Amino acid sequence: MTLHFIDRLPVLGYREVDGRDLAFAWAWHEPRLRVTFTEGQPALLCQVIALDERPRLVAAPDNLDWLGHDDPARTLAVLDFATDLWRRKEHMIRNCNG
Repeated sequence: MTLHFIDRLPVLGYREVDGRDLAFAWAWHEPRLRVTFTEGQPALLCQVIALDERPRLVAAPDNLDWLGHDDPARTLAVLDFATDLWRRKEHMIRNCNG
């Protein structure tokens, strides 16, 4: 695995959700992932915080509509993938080529 960066943060994974590609970057030394769209503007979708405790999604104001708080499927997809990445991050980083 080769490590990629977005805004100097290491990307732990990518996921497609409802036709949009998302990047999940780790905010160094914090239990938080920054989630961005890989294309288009605005780039920041949300942050998933408190990953060591009870993960929560904090949406960027410009993307509340896309996350669809009326229908939680997108929000749950982002939270589930972020939680899974967080649990696997140590293993992924140990096996990284750079």
